[in-house]
Amino acid sequence: MLQKDFRYLFLENILNFLWRQWSALGVLGEARTEDLWIIDPEPMLLFTLEMGRYEPRLFDEALDWLVVNGTWIDLQRLRGILRGKDETSIKLIGAVAKFLVQESDERKWRNIANFCKSQMQESSDSRESLFLSKDGKRYPPSPEPDSFFLSCGFNRPQLTVRRLTREVPITSQRTIRFLLRALFGVGSRAECLVYLLTNDGGHPSEVAKAIGLSVRGTQDTLIDLSRSGLILTRVKGKRKIEYWLSHERWWEFLSRGSITEFKKPIWLDWISLFSALSNVWAALNEMSKEGITDYMRSSKLRDSMETVGNEFLKSGLDIPPIPGRNIESKEYVKAFETFIIKVFGER
Repeated sequence: MLQKDFRYLFLENILNFLWRQWSALGVLGEARTEDLWIIDPEPMLLFTLEMGRYEPRLFDEALDWLVVNGTWIDLQRLRGILRGKDETSIKLIGAVAKFLVQESDERKWRNIANFCKSQMQESSDSRESLFLSKDGKRYPPSPEPDSFFLSCGFNRPQLTVRRLTREVPITSQRTIRFLLRALFGVGSRAECLVYLLTNDGGHPSEVAKAIGLSVRGTQDTLIDLSRSGLILTRVKGKRKIEYWLSHERWWEFLSRGSITEFKKPIWLDWISLFSALSNVWAALNEMSKEGITDYMRSSKLRDSMETVGNEFLKSGLDIPPIPGRNIESKEYVKAFETFIIKVFGER
């Protein structure tokens, strides 16, 4: 497979995957329910703003979703995830937040807009085209650019709000995170519970790392939840306290039926996964440069895909194994192609 075809294959599968996820959350389109994992909106939003630059309609539909459903977003968690991101990601969220200050909840989004402004290093005088073609070429600058994005260094046409997004359907297992936020509020309580509902248990530091919140805050939340008697504790390994709950009792309550009547959704560490996929995309763009040998290409992909493969391996999903280091360089592209199509392609 030629390098440009290889890169295009990854991009198309990832964009289609993101369309499926947003469609399941109410964005206009055909929602497919075959994916068994729980959707995580905060890291997905950051990844969508990065990859959506290659598909303007996806980018704008995600913003339309935020106008209608932005109350569901956990800004404390989003800010925590954002701390490890590059300047471009910070500027993108900053521009989106400025837009939402006007179109949605002013007080909520002004906080994240101010946070992004404090983190920006580059001068806003340097402006680049927001959108790119799928081969990486920049769109021509708009003669009437959107002021919110322009203030953060991006040139794009004026953004028009359509408000065509539906409200998030919270009746499926994939959107259980939103049901828990409706019950317990947007914040650490809902995040701790979604983790415990899909894992056998966890120590506060383990839970905190998985959900993207501080260890101290997560521990305090777990202690508070345990006072209800419905979140339990036990000693596991070197006398560490682990928190757990009865999956049967909780799922029968949340699903309003028997746990035997549905497939329990799968937990995936989307914070790590989207970060790893972003690294894969960066590697693919780097590989398009002249002077990169087949060995160097496969080596970069192996390093970038390791986290992706490990996270899916832990999930128990029926997917092909990540292409291993025992595969020759010339065969790695084909193995990578099979993996990407199976995991992120349409089901």
